[in-house]
Amino acid sequence: MPQRRFERSRPATPRLRKASNLAYSVSVTDTEVTLYSGDAQSLLRHFNFSSAALYKLGINLRRLGAPEEQVREVQRVIFEEIINPLKKDLANETARFEQQFGNPKLEAKFTKPLKGTFEIQYPRARLLLELLVDFDKLLFRVHQLWHAMLIEDDEYLRVTDGFRNRLKESEKRIDHIVREALQLARKQQEDAAVEASLSSMAAAGPLETTESAPRPAGRKGRKFADAAPAPETPGPDQEKGPEPPPMDSIEGAAFSPFEQIQ
Repeated sequence: MPQRRFERSRPATPRLRKASNLAYSVSVTDTEVTLYSGDAQSLLRHFNFSSAALYKLGINLRRLGAPEEQVREVQRVIFEEIINPLKKDLANETARFEQQFGNPKLEAKFTKPLKGTFEIQYPRARLLLELLVDFDKLLFRVHQLWHAMLIEDDEYLRVTDGFRNRLKESEKRIDHIVREALQLARKQQEDAAVEASLSSMAAAGPLETTESAPRPAGRKGRKFADAAPAPETPGPDQEKGPEPPPMDSIEGAAFSPFEQIQ
């Protein structure tokens, strides 16, 4: 019996989303970035979706005719309530480790750093890239301290898992907010088109209609109403005609052939 080999499926290598792969020409700015930790590399897929969402927010939402104040309010929520606080917390955590431990003597290395060129199509998407780079820098410092046994396992997990989950949830939230804003703009556009159509119909005036007899309600009633009346057929008595009166009622005596014999 031949032996069966069981191969464990390996996760796909994280890759950068290239704007140059599009079918049409777009403007981009190139940025060389190296991500050392696997935790930062695992967020590349979320970064691709979030950067595309920011482009839709800044460009596509305005093309749909959304009010400018509505677009700016959504941008304020994303940048001031999601991105900026996260960037501040990453910087504070990195500064705390540097101030508390400095540079450890034992330096660890990463087995598969990812180096590539990011093509930034939307200018504000660079802020998302900076978040990813700041997170990777923090993890680089944490891994050095962890291998030097300057921090415990719980501290290592608190930083790596905590900030990775925050970044992932933040990018999902950005994508969700932009999707809802686009749906609302499309609905407003459709409602405006319907309202304009109704206004044009009202300005054209009422349509002339001919009066018709009301149709009886119900399927059975309409069936009998639509049916043509059947022609009247004479009965058996009508085909014979009127009956002659009895002989006794005729004026005069009955005729007899013997009356002429004398």
